[in-house]
Amino acid sequence: MPNMKEQIDLAIEWIKKQPIKGCITGSCLLDYFEGQDIDIFVYDEKSFTKLLFAMYHNDMFTILDPLEKWKFEQYINKNESTFFKFGLITIKFNYNTCIPINIILKKRCQDIFSVLSSFDMDIICLGYDIETKQELDLTENKGTKVATWNKWNTTFYTEEVWKMSRILRQLERCFKYHKRGYNTDLVIEKYIDILDKLTVFESIFSSTNFNEKLKITQENTVIVKKICELWLETHEIDEDQIELLRTKIKEI
Repeated sequence: MPNMKEQIDLAIEWIKKQPIKGCITGSCLLDYFEGQDIDIFVYDEKSFTKLLFAMYHNDMFTILDPLEKWKFEQYINKNESTFFKFGLITIKFNYNTCIPINIILKKRCQDIFSVLSSFDMDIICLGYDIETKQELDLTENKGTKVATWNKWNTTFYTEEVWKMSRILRQLERCFKYHKRGYNTDLVIEKYIDILDKLTVFESIFSSTNFNEKLKITQENTVIVKKICELWLETHEIDEDQIELLRTKIKEI
């Protein structure tokens, strides 16, 4: 019976043989850790549908989560999904009931570079393009477990409030990867820079709705920054703090 790392390798080898346009990315390309999954970003809806059916009709793949089953049925039978509304859809299968595999179709992610350059941390900016059989590696500190912010992600350079707000949705990943043995301090420090920019942003608009939203954003930004600063001191965060972080980031 293959161990978990071998199960991941078997799943990846099967995925590499599929006639689709997409790439394999994420934690599965790093050193093994418990709970590792596989992310597949497909570049178009045709490839998304093709891979869905290939897995659905293969006994090694199953959909275990009731929500994922519902999403699959909505997409296949009713042609309804979050992609048409939000530009993103994910459906999760499990390989041999034990390895989570996320199939992701995301607007504006049409090649391996556009996928990797959308991530916040450089350590996960490596991928394998399924069609060309080529690898792309945008990581900086190769051979170490020191993470930094992804210099290829243009959102880190923006001055637009709502674009800065969106990248904060990836912040929680820093705490997860620290628990997996990676040093994510530099990424947290970059997030604090973004939070500072949001805090001091001054509106030039007369729109009441915009200014009220900005006020709420800035109030929540202060709380998120305090959580980040405390974590940099202690490198510890409990479930209550994580839940507070999630709530406040949603409101930013």
